[in-house]
Amino acid sequence: RRHAQEHGPPPAGDADVPYAFSAGGTEPLRVSFPCPTCLQRIRVPVRGRVRARCGLCRTVLECDT
Repeated sequence: RRHAQEHGPPPAGDADVPYAFSAGGTEPLRVSFPCPTCLQRIRVPVRGRVRARCGLCRTVLECDT
């Protein structure tokens, strides 16, 4: 928290890119993107091909991370 207060918010990403990467300390790298059906944000780990299911509309997506 102190680090965030001293250094301010992270730089904003490119608004034209629909996905974003996030890494938090010991957590693995993750990518988030909107569901193409309902636009709910989906977060999946970065580890090659994964199958993700939207928690809102239950759409199954094949993702190449």
